[in-house]
Amino acid sequence: MSRAIADAAENRSNLFDPHTGLVAPSSSSAAAAAAAASYVPFYNPAAAAAAESGLTFNNFAAASAAAILSRKRPRDSTPPVSFLGEDISALVHHQMLDVDRLILYHAAKVRAELIERRGRFARQVLAAAEEGLAKRLKAKEEEMERMTKLNWALEEKVKSLCVENQIWRDLAQSNEAAANVLRTNLEQVLAAQSRIKPHENDDAAAAAAEDAESCCCGGNYASDADADADAEEARNQRASRQRRACRSCGEGEPTVLILPCRHLCLCAMCAPAVDACPVCKSAKNGSMSVNMS
Repeated sequence: MSRAIADAAENRSNLFDPHTGLVAPSSSSAAAAAAAASYVPFYNPAAAAAAESGLTFNNFAAASAAAILSRKRPRDSTPPVSFLGEDISALVHHQMLDVDRLILYHAAKVRAELIERRGRFARQVLAAAEEGLAKRLKAKEEEMERMTKLNWALEEKVKSLCVENQIWRDLAQSNEAAANVLRTNLEQVLAAQSRIKPHENDDAAAAAAEDAESCCCGGNYASDADADADAEEARNQRASRQRRACRSCGEGEPTVLILPCRHLCLCAMCAPAVDACPVCKSAKNGSMSVNMS
């Protein structure tokens, strides 16, 4: 019995299509050709290539959905398939449904993985951009802080310069006022000296006349008086010369006014070497040359 079944199968070997994996009925050659034309293979390479060519990063969902829908086969459209005289259409349909579910599962898995990768890549790009922006902001903040400190230092310098300028202005005004006062005092002294000299000359002439008269009338007493007068006059002249001479060297004419005591007591040669006034012993912080001519 088994041998007969095997022989029958070998005689009907043309009913099996190795490309599609399906068996066509053996009623007639025309029916076999029509059934072979209506067979649906488990996998269509052209359709799969066309569908898979659309699986890109951007339109993956639409392309995969179209490919899956094109591979689905409703139960009514499946032609009857028999193998060794048995109808295996239901088995073929279930296998096709299993293949569709497997494709859907893998498509969803691939889609989820691509979405995850795209999200991770976007997060990495965003993190890198944020890091770069944070570094630039930090650098700008440090530069602003440095410029603020520099600006503050310059403002303090300007304030100190303004205060110093005001101090020097006040000092210049006070020195100018002191110079004006000294000039006025000096003019008054010179005017007083110019008024005193004629009187001294008159007194000297009168004293000479009196001396001559006493010499004619007085004898020895007159001679003693004249000697005393001459000695007194010499002492006065010597003291006057000493008062009018430089208090440092005693020879030069005093032409330098010491500040701030305002004593006219040094000559031009001794003034640079003296640090204190020879009259009042006060510290010298300045001097002024006076033209006596």
